Amino acid sequence: MPDWSYVLLIFPMVLALGLGLLVPILVNQLYRSFGFGSAYIAVAFLIDPITLGEGGIHLGINLYVPDILLVPLALAAGLRLVLAQDCPKRNRAWLLFCVLFSVSLCTGLLTYGAGAGVQARNYFYFVAAGLYGMCFEMTERRVQLVLNTLAAIALFLFGLACYRWVVYYTPITSLLPPEGAYNIDGPIRVIYSSSALVLAQLLVGAIFFPAASRAFAIARHLTPLLLGAVLALQHRSVWLACLAGVATRVFIGNVKRGYKYRQLLYVIAMAAITATPLAFSDKVVGVWQQIETGASSALAGEGSVGERLKSWQVIIDKWHSAGPMAIAIGQSFGTDNARLVTDEHGASKKITYYAHNLYVQTLFNTGLLGLSALLAAFGYVTFGLYRICRSAHTGPVPEALLVLMVMQLTYYVAYGEDTLQGFLFGVGLAYVVGKQKAIDRSSAPNTAAGQVS
Repeated sequence: MPDWSYVLLIFPMVLALGLGLLVPILVNQLYRSFGFGSAYIAVAFLIDPITLGEGGIHLGINLYVPDILLVPLALAAGLRLVLAQDCPKRNRAWLLFCVLFSVSLCTGLLTYGAGAGVQARNYFYFVAAGLYGMCFEMTERRVQLVLNTLAAIALFLFGLACYRWVVYYTPITSLLPPEGAYNIDGPIRVIYSSSALVLAQLLVGAIFFPAASRAFAIARHLTPLLLGAVLALQHRSVWLACLAGVATRVFIGNVKRGYKYRQLLYVIAMAAITATPLAFSDKVVGVWQQIETGASSALAGEGSVGERLKSWQVIIDKWHSAGPMAIAIGQSFGTDNARLVTDEHGASKKITYYAHNLYVQTLFNTGLLGLSALLAAFGYVTFGLYRICRSAHTGPVPEALLVLMVMQLTYYVAYGEDTLQGFLFGVGLAYVVGKQKAIDRSSAPNTAAGQVS
């Protein structure tokens, strides 16, 4: 009988040595290869939808796989900020927000312990991926790589949603999670809202910007299926983001005369083709009724919509009443944000979840300075992309980026940040910086010539 005691004794040391070698290798590869980093971020983002947030490792504190994966990414981004010769010009507003986030996190960890890290987890993902995206010179080819990556993620999530619908509605009980459903908010919501947003972004991108990337062109043939999935998932914030994306495309069309009317007719026809089976099929009539109920309650400000509106008001009041320091730089992550709200029936309810609004949560944890810095960075990217779209000889890539950014910012009204959206923001930031630099270079000789003459 072999003696396994030596193996058990040596295994932790071998594991520690392996991790000690793996982290520098990962950081080096992330530092050098944007393509590798894009794939790495895709994997880190997909872990939560696949595991339903259960992919934790318990080492005294709860660590999740994305936590571990995002640390090398953050290290690589930090090194590129300091050392890389090809790192674009740094955006001061975005860096100020990152500093204020770090201050809030560090003071929270010192005061409240691991609870602060739990609250700041998604912010860390967002900041790490955003910094990484902005640290590379952003060419059209790299942006197309990012759009292809987004499309690949969306198609994987679409397949995952279809698989889970089949499992739940068949049903195949042996494949169901222990809770009996994939989401406590409704069995049809088989993937998170952040995942549904990616489906919606691919849907809008494939309809309006098939020339922006090869994957968008391929996904154009799947738009009726994507639209059906986005509707069936019933994330109303994602529906709103879709409407904002379409409206932005129409607005850009007023500046750049193209095929907007034909595209809108295509959207209407596709919606009719998708909605007709949902409306008249007995098998999915329940789904269609759920969609109608969700839309009507959102418009009436009832249910979760009304609860969130009241919750935001209470959070803002708590931030404002915490004193001048909290007003300026916010309250640390880990601060108790439990609050009482009243529902439409007048009953009081205590809620402890995060604000369900990136802007309100940012105000609470980083204050006026943090929110102003974040909005300034968002504004720089959005208006920068808009100016690029207005200039002559621009292709579909900046237009696609602008629409994706508007959808992201609209989604943040009802939800928070994540790894993939942070990466898209960082890529948009680097793209605007690079285009502005090219415009400055091209205009410099003309300015000099004008002064001489």
